[in-house]
Amino acid sequence: MIILLHGPDEYLRLQKKNELITEFRKKHDGVAVGRFDLAEKDEFARFVEFVGSQSLFDPKKLAILDNIFSAEGGAEEKDSQNVLKESAKNPNITILVSEKNKSSEKLTFLARKSVNIKLQKFDYLEGAEWIKFISELAKENEATLQPEALKFLAEVYQNDTWGLRTELQKIALLPKKNLELKDLEKLGLEVSPDFYGLLGGLKNQELDKRLASLEKLFLLNAPMFKVFNMIAYQIPDKLGQMAKYDILVKSGKLDYEEVLVDFVI
Repeated sequence: MIILLHGPDEYLRLQKKNELITEFRKKHDGVAVGRFDLAEKDEFARFVEFVGSQSLFDPKKLAILDNIFSAEGGAEEKDSQNVLKESAKNPNITILVSEKNKSSEKLTFLARKSVNIKLQKFDYLEGAEWIKFISELAKENEATLQPEALKFLAEVYQNDTWGLRTELQKIALLPKKNLELKDLEKLGLEVSPDFYGLLGGLKNQELDKRLASLEKLFLLNAPMFKVFNMIAYQIPDKLGQMAKYDILVKSGKLDYEEVLVDFVI
């Protein structure tokens, strides 16, 4: 079995990853757990040895793989797809992966949900879900946020869950536990530039302003596929050009960041 956690929200993926590891240890006494960073030399060979060896004392195995898409290209990693597929069929082996993307050119099978592959996506939370998450995380840190303070914090840390967690840990150290908007403003927090205003800036007649808007969107960690799709439909006279860009992205020749830089220039 391969469990693939994917999506842009690294914090939520890590939470789920740790939860699954804890559950697996509780469910299977004496389970063999192996951690492998496939970006490091010889780690793929260690992983192959781990899943290939059998023992009467630890029949169940959990392999935790980091940087799975970095294990491609070298001579010893050419069979990575076959090794992963065969391991996924073994009922005694569970492979846990957490990555921003869910596949690569050589490991396309990972993107297809099947009996042996479980996928779970972690997008950035939005709207009511985001507000609820912040409220609950604040309570975990023994802080209460008044509605305006909660809304403000949601705007400041939209698409930055790690930053939110760090900020709430700092807020937890304050003597005041019931926080209002003015309390957060005293901490020097500011709302990020308006997303839709920056999106409109990509159509500005002046190159330097277009580039400045795009740079701010990058700094905001705005989802580039969303920026691309929204801007494409705002410039109907360039739909043909955007369609060509879309083909290049989906064929793996470019990514959305490169396409948007080319478009803006």
